[in-house]
Amino acid sequence: MKLPSRPALPDLTRLRDRALPASRTERLGPLLFAGGLLAVGVFLLKAKPSFAHVPRAKQFGDLPRRSRLRRAAQTTRDQIEPFAPTNITDQIGRSLILGGVALLATRLLDEMAGRDTD
Repeated sequence: MKLPSRPALPDLTRLRDRALPASRTERLGPLLFAGGLLAVGVFLLKAKPSFAHVPRAKQFGDLPRRSRLRRAAQTTRDQIEPFAPTNITDQIGRSLILGGVALLATRLLDEMAGRDTD
């Protein structure tokens, strides 16, 4: 006696997605998460907590050094310094805002695109 074969797993998933619309929580959850990312990012940019402040690079002075190695290190330090953040939370805040905006835009554009109508 041969039993009827069952559809493969991807077929069941496709059927479920067509038959059952996404729940409201699944659709609105990413919007709430994006809002949270934006809120935390803006808070970090505005509050500028002092615990994440990076000390300035020229702690030992700016006078020329005698040794070539130390002069090279000083010159390299001065070249790299403009790229270093002064407050780490600023960088984290900007990243959170960027991620929140990207998630929000993606989710809103997905809602505007609508469901497939195959």
